[in-house]
Amino acid sequence: MQTSTHNSSLAELGWKNCFQQQLSLEEWEGVQPGRVIQQHKSELQVLTEDGPVIVNAPISANGGIEAVTVGDWILLDTDQRIVRLLERASVFSRKAAGSKVEEQLIAANVDTLFIVTSLNKDFNLNRVERYLVLAHEASVEPVVVLTKADLCQSEDFLNECIEKIQS
Repeated sequence: MQTSTHNSSLAELGWKNCFQQQLSLEEWEGVQPGRVIQQHKSELQVLTEDGPVIVNAPISANGGIEAVTVGDWILLDTDQRIVRLLERASVFSRKAAGSKVEEQLIAANVDTLFIVTSLNKDFNLNRVERYLVLAHEASVEPVVVLTKADLCQSEDFLNECIEKIQS
């Protein structure tokens, strides 16, 4: 993901009242909010009103980045260190690979999930339903986008697919 060189307002980055309400007056004066846009092994790329910054990420006992994911809002001190993670409005996660029962964070603070599926022979209603369940579990508004209507076997098939999605 490329970052622009111009500075963005917090609102342009996705800042909402629910995040501002989590800050005390002292915090608001002494910290800088930033949104995580990339996550690397031990670093986070964060966008702030002043532009992009690289932040050393807190490392958990198992060697991974501790509880921070793309989309999170964090508070940074004047030395660009994480003061704290703000409570999320939404979060996508899954069971981590392997035999351990761990959660792997995918993205946070997403407003809308676009579920894009083709109407060709690979159309799969069960797959769309799984994504709709994920959106519901994450408290995110789903939008289903059907593509390749021109490749439908027939107008009846197209209408049938639309009806299934709507139901």
